[in-house]
Amino acid sequence: MESYLFGSWVISKALALSYFIAFLSLSTQVLGLFGSRGILSIDHLLNLLDKELGLSRIRHFPSVFWLASGDFTLKAACLIGMLASTLALLGFSQSWMLLLCWLLYLSFCSCGQVFLSYQWDNLLLELGLIGLFFAPFAIEWIPFASYTIHPMIFALVWLLLFKLMFSSGLVKLNNKDPDWKNLSALRYHYWTQPLPTPLAWFADKLPLPLQKLSCALMFVIEIAVPFLIFIPGLASFSGALALILLQVLIILSGNFAFFNLITLGMCLSVIPDRFWSMTDTSWIIPVGVSTEIAVAVLVILLPGNLFWIFKTAFEKNQSLDFMLPWMRALYPFRITNPYGLFAVMTKTRPEIVLEGSNDGNTWLEYEFKHKPTKLSHRPTVIAPFQARLDWQMWFAALEGFNENLWLQNLVTRLLDECPEVQELFKHDPFEGKSPKFMRFVKYQYHFSNWEELKNTGNWWKRDHFSMYSPVFERDEEP
Repeated sequence: MESYLFGSWVISKALALSYFIAFLSLSTQVLGLFGSRGILSIDHLLNLLDKELGLSRIRHFPSVFWLASGDFTLKAACLIGMLASTLALLGFSQSWMLLLCWLLYLSFCSCGQVFLSYQWDNLLLELGLIGLFFAPFAIEWIPFASYTIHPMIFALVWLLLFKLMFSSGLVKLNNKDPDWKNLSALRYHYWTQPLPTPLAWFADKLPLPLQKLSCALMFVIEIAVPFLIFIPGLASFSGALALILLQVLIILSGNFAFFNLITLGMCLSVIPDRFWSMTDTSWIIPVGVSTEIAVAVLVILLPGNLFWIFKTAFEKNQSLDFMLPWMRALYPFRITNPYGLFAVMTKTRPEIVLEGSNDGNTWLEYEFKHKPTKLSHRPTVIAPFQARLDWQMWFAALEGFNENLWLQNLVTRLLDECPEVQELFKHDPFEGKSPKFMRFVKYQYHFSNWEELKNTGNWWKRDHFSMYSPVFERDEEP
């Protein structure tokens, strides 16, 4: 029987590292996004939920922030998460530390609204729960405990990897987007994705036949290759290498936070110890759980995974709808989730530009740290960190202002000269002072071509599209 000691070590370390990066990234933005004067204050949200839901609020929004949700608490939660993930990474009380990370991150996701609703946030929590059973809390405290990593627990990790990859490929074919079906979607992807890297600018210039070949290869890796995960030996090894190749290519061309880091950890776990011939695994302690505990975890998680795989493959089939109450019960804990980015390829790049003015005639632009505003703004490499405001601005541009009323909160905070929100921007043209007027304007952006980059130094070009919001005016003090 194959041994996966090194794979178990990789999963636990990738999980701990992902937690550390997630909390570190969040700590630099948490007050601007969720503080008492943030764009979407967690304290304000919990006060509203308390009035609306009563005691059921804890079941629908599980969070330690029900105990306290002030600015100090939010910052402290990030710092504790960073400390706990560091200790888990170093191997100190690993399970307790990972459990603490999971509880803290779930607390943020439950209250983070649009800024903590991304697929990698769900993936971190879903793998985070499974990862607890790779190193039990205190082995003598757990009934039926043993010192072997149970195959059922490993199977849940591989099933999660299968669901992630298979669903990501299948949703593209199930939707009525002809550009995925004719393999031409990548001619849009590199410049329309939320935060492209500099290499994406060059990849966009590749000839269409090569882009179609790349798209076909992606479909093979996402839809066919995941089945190899469950075939021990050379098949699973080859499948893991193909999945790793896809993740590396995604990392080179786009900034998707810690999504790829978590996925790489799961991919490496598929490779048996015998393929790590140069790696000594004798120092890895095989700590795990017994069949009784493994079955209990399997009973909780397996139906949800199979539900989402089935719903992705047969989206109009309602034969599993009887499971919806069970799925709704699990939803608040984010432990079984659907996946599938870019189901419909965006074929334009609308961008919202925030402007301010003191006279209503001359308008100056606020510059974001990573999303394009200035045409000379070279695409940045920020992953595995995530600029959550920049990301959410990309989604907002695809919708109307009335669907994104949090933007009004953003303007309000800037008019109030809130330093925590001002820190989310790269450049404030008013140097921290509030302008009299503010507005959002929509532009259509596109990568520049070789000649334009050479002559002007601009990585982008844009056309004015429309006004996106009404003009906001600062209230004058009496």
